[in-house]
Amino acid sequence: MTPQELEFNKKDTYTYAEVREMLESAMMDRARYMGFFYKVMPRELFDEYGKKALFAYGQFKAKNPFFDGKPTGDPKVMSDFLVSTNGVSATPAIGITCIEQDDDHAVLLMDGKCALVQGWEQMGLSPEEVSYLCEIASYGDFGQCDALGLKGTWLCTSTEPGCTYCKFLVEKAGK
Repeated sequence: MTPQELEFNKKDTYTYAEVREMLESAMMDRARYMGFFYKVMPRELFDEYGKKALFAYGQFKAKNPFFDGKPTGDPKVMSDFLVSTNGVSATPAIGITCIEQDDDHAVLLMDGKCALVQGWEQMGLSPEEVSYLCEIASYGDFGQCDALGLKGTWLCTSTEPGCTYCKFLVEKAGK
């Protein structure tokens, strides 16, 4: 190994806690990027272009190899994908659980605040601003669902007063 490779690869193995902390930190940074765009852009432009950009980002995320060969328009496929992120890569504190599912829909519970919400809160944004940014960020979820022949709807988010979890409805498009 070259000295540069040795310097880059200071540590070859990481604990679960270390990796989870790194991913949460990266997600919080992503939230802060969005938060600072929100702070410097006129609200109407941020609203319009933020939704468009995040919807397109969600459609891009639907190209994940997890979905290869799986049917479009099947809520179980999206539910299985979201539940598969449990563990080190799930940013809600307790993870994601499918609490209801049939051929037409799935309801997922994300227990605890995600790293995006935590990042906006750490910026010192007001609860109203955090709720607004969460709404805009949701367009990524909506775009991903759309690209998979589905419709996503947030039934509840941890940004709402008194709610400590998020609940996401995934259903066949056109429902």
